[in-house]
Amino acid sequence: MENASKALIMAAEILLGVMIISIGVYLFNTLGSYSSETTSQIEDAQIAQFNDQFLKYYGTSGGETIKCTIHTIVGLANLAQRINTENGFTEIEPISDNSYYIQIDLKVGATTIKNIEALTQDELINLIKENDVMTDDEGSASTKLFICDEEPGIGKNTRRVNYMKFVEI
Repeated sequence: MENASKALIMAAEILLGVMIISIGVYLFNTLGSYSSETTSQIEDAQIAQFNDQFLKYYGTSGGETIKCTIHTIVGLANLAQRINTENGFTEIEPISDNSYYIQIDLKVGATTIKNIEALTQDELINLIKENDVMTDDEGSASTKLFICDEEPGIGKNTRRVNYMKFVEI
């Protein structure tokens, strides 16, 4: 009788130990998946915030196509240049699904200026001077406007904007 009660106590201890280990494994898996989901949500929010810096100049707002000035485009080119420098790019990189390089192109009339993000500050100032104001046949001046006429490029793997092209309207 004494051995039987000791055996039952030992069995209960083993069962209790297995239950505690099972609960630990369950909590570990649950908290691990929660942590993974939270990390994924934070990463998605960071990518969306990054892309919003560029995508706010594409599409429509209130039924009207979003228009911007050369100053806005040069500001965007400066942002792209800063991001490219922070990512270690010293040369122009081809657009790809894996690249973090950002390219900004501008079409003025029949001329396409590629990689304005790689222009020097003096070249950007000249670009502003040449494309800030237009005059009509009567001599009245107005600000030139541009639109992003193509869907911005977004890397499939990076999920970040990597290309935008603006066209004079």
